[in-house]
Amino acid sequence: MKRITFIAGHYGSGKSEFSLNLAIQKRVSTLVDLDIVNPYFRSRELEKLLNENHVKMVSSPLEKALGSDLPFISSQAFSPFSQPQVTAIYDLGGNGVGAKLIRQFLDFINKEETDLLLCINIYREETDDVAKIIKMINEIESSGGLKVTGLINNSNFLRETSLEDILKGQKMIQQVAEQTKLSIQYTGIWEKIPFPLGLLQGEVIKLKLYLRKNWL
Repeated sequence: MKRITFIAGHYGSGKSEFSLNLAIQKRVSTLVDLDIVNPYFRSRELEKLLNENHVKMVSSPLEKALGSDLPFISSQAFSPFSQPQVTAIYDLGGNGVGAKLIRQFLDFINKEETDLLLCINIYREETDDVAKIIKMINEIESSGGLKVTGLINNSNFLRETSLEDILKGQKMIQQVAEQTKLSIQYTGIWEKIPFPLGLLQGEVIKLKLYLRKNWL
């Protein structure tokens, strides 16, 4: 994992859930919630949990703005770029629209220490085939001004997910990887799903469903 990691993905991809789990498991210094597109299931909702795990949450500077969709981002979002000892995950919103926020950081980004990963759930209409996924990659790169450097297989049906569902996602995303010369850097899998070692590509991140309550 590089020092700075941007994670993009369409609504329903599970990118915020993945970002939370990755931040906690990798013990990063800061999680920056840049999702100003969708006011639901955002990583900023778990600020208390992150603080308990020694992860600093950076989001809106507005008080009582948890459920708002106002486009305000704290100036602290720039801090990790000037502090070499800080590791950070940036949780982007939506697809190309959310990726536009990367542009404000372009003058500060060191590409050698920065990843832009696309979180993919093939069971969402916007990313249910190879062509659509590649189109989204192109949109994100065009809007954000930064190249996507890797893919995340986060194909799921929440608690109804099976290992076969994840493997189906892996097969499709591997086709994307071959066409784009990218790789699957991570596979997200609900912690209660057993799997044999060596079957899943990339680093396996066992996910706790922090954002999705038991009734979802």
